[in-house]
Amino acid sequence: MPKPTKGDLERLSRGKSTRSRIGSRQIPHRLTQKERILFEAAQRQGFLKVPVAGIRPNVLNVYKLWCDAEGKDCIVINSSKSQG
Repeated sequence: MPKPTKGDLERLSRGKSTRSRIGSRQIPHRLTQKERILFEAAQRQGFLKVPVAGIRPNVLNVYKLWCDAEGKDCIVINSSKSQG
């Protein structure tokens, strides 16, 4: 599987075909508006914070690919665990 580029990931997250043929029809990648907000925040912050409910695995799939393209560690924080 070729290394994804930022442009490919943007197209993939919008449900469009990519130039480097990354992605799979068995693994969802298209993001909803709410998921896109989480993904863009993760890009800025350097980690993905997954809320308690309402998020499909699409955000995690795209974020993992983005981390691979950037050469960064994939850090995911699950906010479903109670603090305190």
